[in-house]
Amino acid sequence: MLPFADTLNVLRDTVASAVFEVSSVVDNGPILSEGLVLLDMVPIHYPTWVFLYLFTLLAFFAWVMLYYGNIFTQTIQATVNYQVSSRMYKDNSQLQSQLDGSLYVLYFLAVAFLLNFLEIRMDVIPYDLHGALLYLFNLALLVGVFLGRVLLVNVVGILFDRVQILREYQFNAFIFNKVMGMAALLMSLFLLYTTGTVREVVFWTTLVLIALILIMRLIRGIVFSFRKDVSFFYLFLYLCALEIVPLVLLYRWLEDIL
Repeated sequence: MLPFADTLNVLRDTVASAVFEVSSVVDNGPILSEGLVLLDMVPIHYPTWVFLYLFTLLAFFAWVMLYYGNIFTQTIQATVNYQVSSRMYKDNSQLQSQLDGSLYVLYFLAVAFLLNFLEIRMDVIPYDLHGALLYLFNLALLVGVFLGRVLLVNVVGILFDRVQILREYQFNAFIFNKVMGMAALLMSLFLLYTTGTVREVVFWTTLVLIALILIMRLIRGIVFSFRKDVSFFYLFLYLCALEIVPLVLLYRWLEDIL
């Protein structure tokens, strides 16, 4: 049996060798015989503000779930049940308004945070911004699009004498914004603290989830129009004015700045 001092020396050399191998992997990225990249096993570190920001959002979301209880559950149900959504709109209580405001805040903060990682992953960074500046740009963009939609809905409603019906349409559409904020918070967690193949799966799952929420919002708009006996002509006009044209303009603008 080796003396205690010799045992410590062997242990030190083993650890040093392992550290050197990991360092070599970070520099050169060799693949193990099992087909796994050792680099995927090395933890990724982010700035402190990222962890604190995400922790704050999680705490805020937990508070919303606990404080609003059943009303919060109804918001989730409203994404798949038109009757629940219609009842929530007619209710218009102070508690419901407070919940809506809280979930809108979560939507802005969580989606802007998620966009940072998606833009970096897809290498489509506007104005070559990075870090907190990229986050602030995304946040300002989301707020601008949100306020622009509110303004557009009111203008179209006044022009076609459909103010109330379009405000209810807007309420139904914004339900999916609230759900997207919750989903963005969850997916941000997985994107930050996974690596390798798992992170790649999470990335594509995030894109599919976002596309699914947008499709559900479009379907809700069509269902709402039929429930309100809106003619096909007005349905097409509303969808173009409120959904398609703003997205096209946003895409063209982003295309110019990328």
